[in-house]
Amino acid sequence: MRACVWASFLLCVLASVSSTPCLPEEFTCEKGGCVFEEHVCDFKENCEDGSDETNCSQFVRCDFEEGFCGFQLQNKHHVWMRGSGLSCPSTETDRRENVTGHCLYTHSKNGGVVTAEIYSPLFQPSQTCWLTFYRHIGKLAGALQVLIQFTSSGEMQEVWFQSTSNPYPHTLPWMRTVVVLNSREEFKVVIRGLIFSSSDPYEVVAIDDVSFSRGCVAAVETDIKAPLPTQCLASQFHCGANVCVDGVKVCDFSSDCPDGEDEAKCSAQCDFESDSCGWYELIQDDGFEWARGSSDGIAIEYIDQTPPQDHSTNTSAGHFMFILKRSSRLSQQALLRSPTFQQTSSDCIMTFWHYNFGHSVGAAEMHLVIEGLDSITILWQTLYNQGNQWHPVTIQIGRQTRPFYISIAKMSLAVYEGVSALDDIMFHNCSMPEAVKMCPTPDHLHCSRSKACVDYYQICDLIDDCGDGTDEENCSPELMCDFEEDLCSWIQEHEEDMFDWTRIQGPTPTFNTGPWKDHTRASADGHFLYIESSEPQKFKDTAVLISRPFLQTPRRGPESKPPCVFRFHYHMFGQHVFRLAVYIRTRNSGRGNLLWVRYGDQGNFWHRNTLVINSAHHFQILVEGTVGDDFRGDIAIDDLSFLGCQPYDGELPSKEPSTFAPIPTLSEAPPHSCPPDQFVCSTTRECVSLSQVCNFKPDCSDSSDEEDCVKEYCDFEGDSLCGWYLSAPATPVPPHGFRWQRGQGESIHQGEKNHRPDNDHTLGSSEGWYIFADSSNGGYGHTTDLLTAPIKITGPKCTLVFWYHMSGFTVGTLQVFIKSRTVTHEVWSQSGSQGIGWRRGEVFIGIRHNIQVGFRAKRGISYMGDVVVDDVAFVNCAPPITSDLPCGINEFICANGHCISEDNLCDFIDHCGDGSDENHYICKGFSGRCNFEFDLCSWRQSQNDDFDWLIKTGNMDTHGTGPSTDHTLRNPSGHYLYLDGSFPQTTGHTARIVGPVFRYCSKDCKMVFYVHMSGDGIGTLNVYMSTNSNRSLLLSLTGNQGNYWRRQELPISSTDNFRIMFEGQVGQNTRVHICLDDIIFSSGCVLSSTFQIDSNPRFLPGSCPPGSLQCNNGNCYKQEQNCDFTDDCGNGADELDCGTSCSFEHGLCGWKSSLADTFSWAHGVGSILMTRPPYDHTFKNESGHFVYLAATPVGLKGDKAHMRSSVWKESSATCKLTFWYYISEKATGIIRLFLKTENELREVWTERQMRRDWRKAEVPLKSLRNFILIFEAVRTQDVSGGAALDDLQFIDCAPRAVHPGSCPAVTDFVCNNGDCIEYHLECDGKADCSDESDEIDCINVPGACNFDMPSDHWQETCQLSQDPYDDFDWDIGYGRMHNGTGPSADHSPDGGGGYLYVNTSAQRKGDIARLISQTEFPAGVGICHLRFWFHMYGSRHVGALKVYTVGRSGTPLLMWATCGNHGDSWHYASVILSNASPFRVIVHAEVGADQWTDIAVDDISFTRQCLVGGPVTPIPQTCHKEHFQCLYLFECIPLSWQCDGEVDCLDSSDEEMCASVVPGTLPPQTGCETGEYRCMNNSCIPALMRCDMVLDCPDGEDEYGCPVKDCDDGELVCEATADCVAYQSRCDHIVDCPPFNSDESSCYECPIGYCLNGGTCAVQEKGPVCICPLQWTGNRCHIEEKPFLTTASTTTVIPDSKLGSQIAVSVGLSAALILVVIATGVILFLFFQRRHSLKDSSLIDNEELDCSTSDLQKKLPSSDVRARWPVHPQLNISVYPWRENPEVSSSKESKLSFSNPLYKCSNSSEA
Repeated sequence: MRACVWASFLLCVLASVSSTPCLPEEFTCEKGGCVFEEHVCDFKENCEDGSDETNCSQFVRCDFEEGFCGFQLQNKHHVWMRGSGLSCPSTETDRRENVTGHCLYTHSKNGGVVTAEIYSPLFQPSQTCWLTFYRHIGKLAGALQVLIQFTSSGEMQEVWFQSTSNPYPHTLPWMRTVVVLNSREEFKVVIRGLIFSSSDPYEVVAIDDVSFSRGCVAAVETDIKAPLPTQCLASQFHCGANVCVDGVKVCDFSSDCPDGEDEAKCSAQCDFESDSCGWYELIQDDGFEWARGSSDGIAIEYIDQTPPQDHSTNTSAGHFMFILKRSSRLSQQALLRSPTFQQTSSDCIMTFWHYNFGHSVGAAEMHLVIEGLDSITILWQTLYNQGNQWHPVTIQIGRQTRPFYISIAKMSLAVYEGVSALDDIMFHNCSMPEAVKMCPTPDHLHCSRSKACVDYYQICDLIDDCGDGTDEENCSPELMCDFEEDLCSWIQEHEEDMFDWTRIQGPTPTFNTGPWKDHTRASADGHFLYIESSEPQKFKDTAVLISRPFLQTPRRGPESKPPCVFRFHYHMFGQHVFRLAVYIRTRNSGRGNLLWVRYGDQGNFWHRNTLVINSAHHFQILVEGTVGDDFRGDIAIDDLSFLGCQPYDGELPSKEPSTFAPIPTLSEAPPHSCPPDQFVCSTTRECVSLSQVCNFKPDCSDSSDEEDCVKEYCDFEGDSLCGWYLSAPATPVPPHGFRWQRGQGESIHQGEKNHRPDNDHTLGSSEGWYIFADSSNGGYGHTTDLLTAPIKITGPKCTLVFWYHMSGFTVGTLQVFIKSRTVTHEVWSQSGSQGIGWRRGEVFIGIRHNIQVGFRAKRGISYMGDVVVDDVAFVNCAPPITSDLPCGINEFICANGHCISEDNLCDFIDHCGDGSDENHYICKGFSGRCNFEFDLCSWRQSQNDDFDWLIKTGNMDTHGTGPSTDHTLRNPSGHYLYLDGSFPQTTGHTARIVGPVFRYCSKDCKMVFYVHMSGDGIGTLNVYMSTNSNRSLLLSLTGNQGNYWRRQELPISSTDNFRIMFEGQVGQNTRVHICLDDIIFSSGCVLSSTFQIDSNPRFLPGSCPPGSLQCNNGNCYKQEQNCDFTDDCGNGADELDCGTSCSFEHGLCGWKSSLADTFSWAHGVGSILMTRPPYDHTFKNESGHFVYLAATPVGLKGDKAHMRSSVWKESSATCKLTFWYYISEKATGIIRLFLKTENELREVWTERQMRRDWRKAEVPLKSLRNFILIFEAVRTQDVSGGAALDDLQFIDCAPRAVHPGSCPAVTDFVCNNGDCIEYHLECDGKADCSDESDEIDCINVPGACNFDMPSDHWQETCQLSQDPYDDFDWDIGYGRMHNGTGPSADHSPDGGGGYLYVNTSAQRKGDIARLISQTEFPAGVGICHLRFWFHMYGSRHVGALKVYTVGRSGTPLLMWATCGNHGDSWHYASVILSNASPFRVIVHAEVGADQWTDIAVDDISFTRQCLVGGPVTPIPQTCHKEHFQCLYLFECIPLSWQCDGEVDCLDSSDEEMCASVVPGTLPPQTGCETGEYRCMNNSCIPALMRCDMVLDCPDGEDEYGCPVKDCDDGELVCEATADCVAYQSRCDHIVDCPPFNSDESSCYECPIGYCLNGGTCAVQEKGPVCICPLQWTGNRCHIEEKPFLTTASTTTVIPDSKLGSQIAVSVGLSAALILVVIATGVILFLFFQRRHSLKDSSLIDNEELDCSTSDLQKKLPSSDVRARWPVHPQLNISVYPWRENPEVSSSKESKLSFSNPLYKCSNSSEA
């Protein structure tokens, strides 16, 4: 039905058309119908009745059947010949297919230039005249031209030109042409035929059936006044103005005619504004053709076929060539042809703008057609719709030596619909060089015939640049190759590449990659080489082409020979093109050195490159092509040539086995006098300690000690890695291995877009360099390391700063690690895509010794995303410079004599290098600081939030967003505070932590802390300052702050008491963490004296005396009687919450679990189905309770849970703790017991042995004071758990229960009645013994004073001085000196003495008075005590009282401070005085805000230890360099125990990640004898010392590649078999261990240095044997013997089955030795001092323990206990804030951590 309707519609349209009258410009046929006027009398019947060819007598026309019809041949050299079909060689018939018909033709007999001209009759001026004729141009380089000759001047004007051959010379030999003629004066028409060159004499240019329209009216011939034109030769072109030029110079892109007539019809630039510039449609009259037009000039029905504007003028009036479709046929073709051009230079390119828009616009294709070649070369293609806009196109034409033309074809299959247009066609650099008389420089060649000049480097390069070929004459064929015949002297590499270069003619097989033509001939006829990137090739496969060998290049000099150069042309076009490189090698294998490289798509062009070769050795050139990561990656090369290079007929020398790192060459060093342990400077021969080499500080005057070290800054520019090296792999890296490499944006190929940055970070440019790990190589999880050279020492502020880029869907992980010998710690990590920008990374390193810093890249699951690093800097890494000058006024004198800024004190960073600036006692004045290594210090969890902050270690999983280490210790065992926003938390939930209360009188107070906020959507951290009246925001951080610890510093001031609160808010991404560490308050922040205590006593007002607590049975007890192992209530209520003896049947008995642990001790019952004990110990059934480490699916190895007691006041000498524990193969874990006092944290028991029953442990506690017990459970495997405790019992712990005379510490003072008090309470002006014996026979230390003396004698008597530089002075006072303020009497019992005070009534706020001791006390830490009484009474604005020590540098250290109104009474203070250098004491008073703020002191005294002093004990930071640090529990074991097949670390980490082979690449093994091994420094060692776990070569390379195997003594590890060679097989003349024959080495001698650690060597039947001293074993006495005990516990462990039959024994030899030492110390002390001995405390960094309400807060350094094996330099367990048993207290206040005792009690204040 639809077809019928459509047919009817067409009939109606046709009917309407047939009835329409003809237009004025049309001819009406006699029988109806219309034809265009141009078809009238044109020798073709267009009307059906033929009426258009009648009545033609008035028309000027000629068919040449009977002559020339009045047309004239005026130039005898330019003659058209008249012939018939038999005489016209190329036209089988004339235009009307009549073999006897005639036409005019011309041809070239010898192939040269021919011109033919015919002149029409004279015509009158006309604007309506046009010429119609039929033309034929055969297969030659020729043209037809139509010109108008004006009668007045005789000059000619071209009106039409055509140079394109007929596309179908046999089937369609004649093409109809219509030319419009306009002239305002009489004229003649000239039809000129041109032949530029022809290879076939039978090919012709012909015309026929010439006719003029009725508008062309003939004039009288006698009116012609113009002279005859100049008679040019047939091979010449007539320029006009009587000038002729050679025909070969026409259309050669150079103007040879005076006015450029020879190039007029083949313009190099055409915008189509005035005409078509010789471009024309070849196939006309098919309704689908190229036409010149504009958007304004086109008929309305065709407007949708043109662009809205042209490109030249960007207007609708601008012109262009476009496809005009006027009819629809099944197959139509439009073919736009250019003029014919003679030749081009090698740099010739063509540009144009193309428009191809529409759904059915189809494709277009541009061809190059060269005379004499049958092939057609494709130059350009476009497919389908390219968008509604003009697009630029650049085409490389190249060197064309023959005439050629360009055609643009467009096909239509009757469905064409759209816009296809061209504009602004331009040819660039196409003319040949001009002829000159002389070349500009001697480096040019003057061409012999063309007289042009070409550059030296263009000589003999296979391209005719002269135009006459003279630059390619006398060239050596063996130095050039165009691949037209074969590979010439080049050969394919077959050893190290994966496939070969392919020789090909024409375009490569894969579409849209590779060249369409070669470079030599610039056509599809030429040959070239290319790499095929399709299957079976894989990404990064290489093809290598090798040149012949050449002699070394001549040295450059004043009279040097021309340089040796290598020229080549390359083509790199395609979306996945990867890499083309040129190498030079001087050996006959390997790649050699890189000379040149290009990456990625370089466009569809041939590029030329010239390389100047300089080689002192014979060499070869290698050209390497590398496949991209898809099939569009073809790379081609062509025209390879050498100039100035001399071939070598021999072969290059062989190359030695490759090594991973270059071998240093040894040379004879000049004589020097340096000892072996010192470094010899290269040029100056100075001696420098080896410890100063590679320390970021040049110690040699020529800086040679830092020459081979990592540089402080590296931007990877200039082909340098700045001392960074690829870690030597255990096995060779495969060709496509994942590894670090230098790269730049320019090297990015299409497949790497968005995988790594286009610009580096240094320059922000694609030319800048960076280093990256290419994920296109390797497989998932593969790693590559980039390491520094060994660094001897770094400074205290050393920080690694770098920039990284991680973009891509599957980018892997970047890690920074620090390696110290065999121990490697990750210190920074980032995983996953981080966006498209560069990000900053920072790692704080601090002081380290003998380390290497490394970057490790780990590949993701696919190739999409590379890890990139740039601008790596070691900032402030040089160690401090020691000076003989004294420390400055604002510097602290370290214990080792170094000077550091006072701003660096107590910031958790060891600036001194010996830890003295971070000593616990030195930092007494820095209150409120916390590093979270042990607990929350004095910080508290808020009760007004949604969840709590937690503490975690750096080695815990943080999903790639949290820190790898804490900030304090900078290793995975360090702890920090973090906010876990994962479920059940949601976005917006908050966690708050509140600091201690500081006083309003804090001056110059600031807080410093470190925050880590990494990851998108991380949330917000707010810092508030809270007072009683308001809360103010100090800082707010939102979003990603960078993956590193950022230092934040906040100044703090307030007119009221205040505290700081950190608030963390969960962001959109709940998987990322906000982390805090190292919160520090400056010494100007004065802590408040009011604190909450740890326990929660229940006060019942009115029922007990003030200061007492009520028992639950109604009895009362004092606060100091709580937690003292004595039942003061009668029912144990006073001990209930202390963490006492417990069966766990009714709760936890006061044992508190951590609120900050990820997991806690669980309280439960037995189960045979669960991962826990099947029954308890108490009842031995499934109903009994115990505590255990619960197994959980989210539990990770290293997880810890802690459970602690309250602070026990004191224990007896016979006190011990017994408990039962359960660890089995199913219920796994480690259980440890710690003892914590004020000054140390000590492990006293541990167990990991697996049993199948409950076992008993007894731990002797003995005499202790103010201590806490902590049970720690450690998960030993992921998801595991179950280790349990039950039936804890304290035995005989009540003080003085058995031995009344024993004391908790050897330094205690023993009262006459047998009581014990701490040593610093002796002679402090108050009685602490009940018999007052502590205040008898007191000896005053200088500075002690009661001020009971006249006011003018106290300074001399008391040896105290006024500070001359303060604002006012201290005065002696008696009684109350002012109303409303100050004391009413001194502190003496009768109140009649004097005191020292400051009168503030006449002073201003902030004025200071200082009192300085005249005696300089020796350096000491934690030993010297200052005791005094102070009175601070008046208004609320009472000022501050502080105590400082000041060393010789003059920098004061705050030891104690208080401020505010303390009431009208005297208060006691005991201050520990510490300084790392000799010091004086300052008592500092600061005036308050009004006149009622007097401050007084009295009864000042010093302990006698102040006169003796003591050493400043450094804080150990890490394991000794000869020890391995366990990863999960901080332990140290000898290095020889690591990876020995036996677990030595409690956490088993010493046997984890043990390689099967020692990593490293063997050095070349030449130059040593059989049975020897060659080291990197070319020295030889006996092969016996290979693979023996001892580093004998300078860099330990004698252990590279060795199997990790544990063999018995006497056996050898064999690398060939990865097994042990038996002792009996040694020295038996049979080689059992190739390749070094170690079993047959040194059989009759002891190698030098063979036996270590004092061992002696003896040669026996099977070779040398070491006789080792005690504690050492192994073939070379290199392994430290292990103890027989499998646990370090000194306690007795009793199996449950033997209970009742055995008694716990806790006395061993080591304990006896300790007791002997202690007893000896006590006796010696009593002999010399009677009262006490001195002791240096073992220090830890944590706040003080729980306070009591007693007047005297008793604190003492605990007795030293020998550390268990393995060594624990510093115990970094986390015991966080604690929670009570919910059955006892549900208050959130139970979260509180240990409170700080400073300024804590109403009647005492003790530091």
